[in-house]
Amino acid sequence: MIAWRGIGHAWLERWYAKRLDPFFYPLVPCTWLYLLASNLKQTLEGTGIRTGYRPPVPTLVIGNFTVGGTGKTPLVIWIVEALLKRGVRAGVVSRGYGGSVKGPIEVPREGPARVYGDEPVLIARRTGVPVVIGRKRFLAADWLCHHHPVDLIVSDDGLQHARLARDLEWVVVDGMRGWGNGWLLPAGPLREPVRHLDRVDAVFVKAPSRQAVAGIPFRLMPGEVHRLDGLERRPLEAFAGQRVHALAGIGRPESFFTLLEERGLKVHPHPLADHGILSWNEIRSWAAECPVFMTEKDAVKYLGRSGAEPVWYLPVDAVIESGEGELLVDAVVRLIQEGGRL
Repeated sequence: MIAWRGIGHAWLERWYAKRLDPFFYPLVPCTWLYLLASNLKQTLEGTGIRTGYRPPVPTLVIGNFTVGGTGKTPLVIWIVEALLKRGVRAGVVSRGYGGSVKGPIEVPREGPARVYGDEPVLIARRTGVPVVIGRKRFLAADWLCHHHPVDLIVSDDGLQHARLARDLEWVVVDGMRGWGNGWLLPAGPLREPVRHLDRVDAVFVKAPSRQAVAGIPFRLMPGEVHRLDGLERRPLEAFAGQRVHALAGIGRPESFFTLLEERGLKVHPHPLADHGILSWNEIRSWAAECPVFMTEKDAVKYLGRSGAEPVWYLPVDAVIESGEGELLVDAVVRLIQEGGRL
C-alpha cells in the first residue's frame, strides 16, 4: 500500500513540474482559498493577535517553498556540525513529522522514529546536539532554551510557522524541479509565492540542476554504506554489478535509486511515501534474495531490528560547491557574537 502511495506521490510531482495542466483547473479556486488563509494567518501572527515567541538567542530557519524533498535535513546537519567546530552550542527544533507525540519533548539519540519522527532522530544521531520536537515549533524552541544553554536555534523546516521569530531564513530548492508550475497548493507545489524570496537571506539549490533557479549550489555526497547492525562498512562501489533491493521513503525516492545505479548497482526499486515505512518481515524476505539498501533517513526506523540480514544504509552529506560555505558559517557566528551570546 505504501509503495503505491510513493508511486502516486512521484506522479503528482511530475505533473506539478509541468505548466498548469487542465486536469488541475478545478483546483484553482482551492489555491485562492489557500492563499487567502495563508495571508490571514500571517497577518494575525504579524500583528500579535496570535501570540508567538522570540527566543533569547538567534534563530535560523531552514525550509522549503515547495512540497517534497529538497535536501533540507542534510543541510541542517551540515550547518550544525560546522558551527560545533566553531564552538557554537546549537540546538534544533522540528515538527516531528511521522512521529506520534505532540511535544514539546527532547528526542533521544536512540529514540524510535515512530514516536519522534525519522528526521529528528536522524539529526540527533548525526550531530549529538539537543533536538526538540513539537507540533508548535515556537513551544519547542521555548522548551529548548529553558533546558539547554544554546547559542543558536536551528529550525528544521518551519518557514511558514511565523509564530517562531527568526533572525535568518534559508530556503532550499531541488534544482531538478525548481518551483514547478509556479502555482500554490493544491494546483501546484508551492507553499507560498516565489515573490516572498525577497525576504529570505539565502537560497540553496540542490545540484544537479536543469532549472533556472538562482542560488547557492550544493550537492549530496554519499559516504560508505553501513550495515544496519553496525558491524561493517564498505565502499558503495564494492557492490557494483550486484542485484539489490532498494527502498526510499524520502521526498524524491528516484534520486536514491539513480545514485545507486550510477555506482553500478542493479537496482530493484521500492519507492515509499515520504516518512513511509515497511514491515521488517517484508524487508527480511527481500534480504533472503539479495542485499537491501535504504537511505539513512529510512534506517532510523529500523534501529535494533537487524540480525544477520544483509541490510545496508547509505549516509549522505551536504557539500556547498561554490566555496561559500565558510562565508555562511562566518555570518552565523558573527550574528551570535553581535548579540553578545558567545
